Amino acid sequence: MDNPGASNMNQSKVANLVGASIFFVAAVAHAQTPPPAPDATAPQAAAPAAPADAQADAQAPATPPADVAAPAAPPAEAVKPAAKDPVPVTSKWKATIYGMAEFDIMHDTTESFGESVGATVIQREDTYAGSHGRTHFTARNSRFGVRVNAPEVSGIKTTAVLELDFFGNQPPTVSEASLVSSGTFRLRQAHIKVESDYVDLLIGQGYHLFGWQPFFFPATTSFFPVMNQVFGRMPQLRVGHNFKSDAANVEIAAAVLKPPQRDSEVPDMQAGLRIGVNGWKGIHTLGAGGMLHDPLSIGVSGVFRHLRVNEHSATPTELRSANGYGLSVDAMIPIIPAKALDDAGNALTLTGSFFSGTGIADIVGVASNVPHPPLPDGAVYTPNIDNGLVVYDANNNLKTIGWTGFMVGLQYYLPPSGRFSVSGNYTQGSNDRVTEENGYLALRTAYHESRYIDGNLFADITPAIRAGLSFQYSEQTFADGVTATNERIKLSLYSFF
Repeated sequence: MDNPGASNMNQSKVANLVGASIFFVAAVAHAQTPPPAPDATAPQAAAPAAPADAQADAQAPATPPADVAAPAAPPAEAVKPAAKDPVPVTSKWKATIYGMAEFDIMHDTTESFGESVGATVIQREDTYAGSHGRTHFTARNSRFGVRVNAPEVSGIKTTAVLELDFFGNQPPTVSEASLVSSGTFRLRQAHIKVESDYVDLLIGQGYHLFGWQPFFFPATTSFFPVMNQVFGRMPQLRVGHNFKSDAANVEIAAAVLKPPQRDSEVPDMQAGLRIGVNGWKGIHTLGAGGMLHDPLSIGVSGVFRHLRVNEHSATPTELRSANGYGLSVDAMIPIIPAKALDDAGNALTLTGSFFSGTGIADIVGVASNVPHPPLPDGAVYTPNIDNGLVVYDANNNLKTIGWTGFMVGLQYYLPPSGRFSVSGNYTQGSNDRVTEENGYLALRTAYHESRYIDGNLFADITPAIRAGLSFQYSEQTFADGVTATNERIKLSLYSFF
């Protein structure tokens, strides 16, 4: 039997792809057209005419007409002394405003996702949402920030950062129009960084040390996190230092962060080591931002957390404890290096990340909404911890949910200048809990395994304007062996400041 819904969905997908491609090609063509050379023989433009008031002032006679008496000169003591030159006001404080305006058009083949794919379950083909598509228009990923550098004192440098975007949480009952057009402020980063010759401190909200974020992020137009990506920001206190030399940089750091469960009473603990080889530098891009010129780098980091969950009861009086932990190994390897940022043409860079751990679903870009077993007589259990980190089994034993995954990406910057670039990324991850053997054959709110693939084309129309066109494929396999997929076409425009 023909499926009209599928036919309409395919037509919608094709129409969006054609429209996005035409728009993108027009922008690229405009970027490639050089401005006309100035005509050396052309006459210089005449200076603009002075305004009427200025002309009147210029034409006024130096002395009044004969029939008008000139005003008497003021007495000598009433004449004001000549004004002194203004004294410039200077400050050693430096404030920088930065950010971007972003506009995105996306088409999905299912109704599974909002603007971001992230840790979201794909709706299966046997559901309405899994067999119909949707189109998004959004500017909510636009953001701005302020960076303030204080005067250096005794070799100590202090920097404060405040950064916000419009991806804040909104009530579930808000209308679709309000969700998109009235984005709520969200705090991305708010921290103070103190640097000295011996030790560095970071105090406030920033990226996790786990995964050495954001240094190893892939180049993509996709909103972070993509599936199976180590990602997150949280309030923290971090101490470390980057030991620099001509040959290599060695950075070590340790941090305590807000735990995933405040009732655990114990903060997250993270630590890491990163090495950069200064003699081998290349170009890489974090997400869809500007290009960076950095040394070949390898990072190793870990996380440990203690969880204390109320017992599996409608009226708990006791608790159960479990430990979570994780390891992340990350790399940025310039396959074809670049001498400088303005010499990016023909640069080729490999990025990679591997993670493994348990009780860490909130920081590795996975959907893991695994329910606890039902209580007898219809009683309701209310856990004091977010979904996806732990679960009680059929014997009321508390189990952490383990995840292992990896991500690999390539970035190539086309000659001669690198203003045009292409990138591709592949990720894969799986968990040890959502299986048929553990009784999750009918579970639809979490999956056992996932894959993600994307391909991206970037064009720098001007130094401040970038366009990106992307194809993104997401796949999830459930405990019963059924696989759900979504395909996304995304056109993005960025204006950086």
